[in-house]
Amino acid sequence: MQKLSELDILKIAISIEEDGAELYGRLYASEENELKKQVFFAMMNEEKSHATIFKKIYKDIEKKEELAEGKLFDAHIPNAVKSLISYFVLPAEEGFSDRTQSFKEIIDESVVQEYRTIEFYNKIAKNTHREDVKKILHEIISEEEKHVIKLKEMIYFEKETISLEEHIYFIENVLNGMGDWVRVIDAKDNIIYANRTMKKELGSYLVGRKCYEVIGRDTPCDNCVSQQSIEQYKSMRKEEEINGKTYSIMSSPLKDLNGEVHSVIEVLRDITETKLLQEKLKKQNNKLNTDLQIAREMQYSLLPKPLESTKVEFDYIYRPSEMIGGDFFDVFPIDDTHIGVYIADVSGHGVPASMLTMFLRQTIEKDNLSPALVLKELYKKYSEVEFSKEMYITMFYGIIDIEKSTIRYANAGHHMLPILLDKEKGKIISLQATGIPISRWMDQVNYDEYVEKFKINNRLVFFTDGVTEICNSSNEMFGISRLKAFNLRNKDNTINKTKDLLIKEIDVFKKGTNQIIDDITAVFLDIKE
Repeated sequence: MQKLSELDILKIAISIEEDGAELYGRLYASEENELKKQVFFAMMNEEKSHATIFKKIYKDIEKKEELAEGKLFDAHIPNAVKSLISYFVLPAEEGFSDRTQSFKEIIDESVVQEYRTIEFYNKIAKNTHREDVKKILHEIISEEEKHVIKLKEMIYFEKETISLEEHIYFIENVLNGMGDWVRVIDAKDNIIYANRTMKKELGSYLVGRKCYEVIGRDTPCDNCVSQQSIEQYKSMRKEEEINGKTYSIMSSPLKDLNGEVHSVIEVLRDITETKLLQEKLKKQNNKLNTDLQIAREMQYSLLPKPLESTKVEFDYIYRPSEMIGGDFFDVFPIDDTHIGVYIADVSGHGVPASMLTMFLRQTIEKDNLSPALVLKELYKKYSEVEFSKEMYITMFYGIIDIEKSTIRYANAGHHMLPILLDKEKGKIISLQATGIPISRWMDQVNYDEYVEKFKINNRLVFFTDGVTEICNSSNEMFGISRLKAFNLRNKDNTINKTKDLLIKEIDVFKKGTNQIIDDITAVFLDIKE
C-alpha cells in the first residue's frame, strides 16, 4: 500500500461516516416499526454530523495548504492503521435491506460496525500531532461508544427503545456485578449511591450518610481525594485503612449536562493481600541486598594486594555489572623469582558466577611453576564438584620469571588474549594460546604451554570481553584494536594514570547508551629494573 497523506485519511474518515449514515438511513427507510425508525433516524443524523466535521477539517487543511507543517501523521501511516483501513468494510447493500434478518441480527451488525469505527479513530488519534484534530476525534469516539451502549441495551432488553429507568437498571447491573466497592459522593460528602458489594460489606443503609462516617471516622479525611477530584476536575488516587484492611481508592469527577462537577464516583479495591505480599517481598529484597552487599565486600576483599617485589607493579579496573561479578583475577608471589597472574571470566552474572570465582581462588595451585599443569588440575577438580554443564570458566594463566625476563603461560578458553607492550619500540603483541574452558565438557584435557620473552619496562595488559564489547550510541563496539591503540598512546604513563584514562575513555565512548551489561575487568602490570 502506498503512503497516504492526511487528506487521504480524512477522505476515508468522511467515507466511513457517510456510509454509516447511509446504513442507518436505509434501515430507517425500510423499517415499519415507528420506535425502531426513531433510533435509526437519530443515529443517521449523528453519523452525518461526524462526516460534516471531517469535511470541515479537510477543507481547512486543503485551503491553507499546510500539509508540510500540520501533519496528522509522521512520514508514513503505521502498518496498524493501514491494516485497519483494509479491514474496515461496510456490509453489502443487500445486507441491511434483507427482511429475513432478525432485529437482533441487524443490531449486532451495527455494533460490529461501531466497534470498527471506534478502533479506526483510536488509531488515528494516537498518531496525530494536531491537538485540535485529536480533541475532535476523542469527542466522536465518545459518541460512537454511546451508540454501542445504546445498541447493546436494545439487545439486552430485546426491544427497540429504552426508558430512562431501564437505562439506569442496565448501568446499575454493571456496577453491582463488580467485586470492588463503588460509591457516588456529592460535594458535601454525602453518599448518593453505593453498589451491592459495598452494601454487603458495610450495611444496606449507606445512601444519605457521610462518606467518612461509614468507614468509622467522625470527621472528613485529611487527604480527601473526593474533594480534590471535584475541585481539580481530575481523577485522584490514595490508599485508606478501613476496618483493618487496606483499600486503593480511585476518585473520578462526574460531570452534569453543563459540564460542571458536583459529585464523584469512587472505586475502592481491597489490596490488603497485595500490600502484605509487597511488604514480604520488600523484606526479602532488603535481606537479599544485605546478603549481596556482604558477598560484594567479601569478593572485593579477595582482590590482590600490592606486591612486596619492587620489580613488578600492577593496578586494575574492576567493575561488576551487578552487585557481585563473574570476572576475577589475581596477582601473587610464588617464590622469590616467580609471580603468578591470571584473569578469569565466569559464565553468567550475579551469585552463581561469583560462587565460581570463589571456587577458582580457593582451588588453584599457587606453587606449581607449570601453567598448563595448573589448568589441568583445576579442570579435574572442577569436574569432581559436578557443577552444571552450562557453567564454565575461561581463564588465562601466566607465570612471570623475573630473573629470566619471561612469561610462561597457558589458556583455558579465554579469547581476550593478554597483550605485551614493548614501550621502547612502541609495539604490541598478543600472547597467543588456545584451550578448553574449565568445565565439564570433556572427561580429560591437556593444555599447551608457551613462553614469551620481554624486556625490562615492558607492560602486560590482561582484560575481559566486558572492556572490548562495550558499545557506543551507534552500536559500535570498543574493540581490541581501539584498546591496543589506547595502550600505545599511553605507554609512557604510569599504570595508575593509564587505568584512570581508560576508565574515562570507556565512559566517554558509551555516553548516551544504556548501562553496562557485562563485567569490566582490566589488569595493568609493569616489569621494572
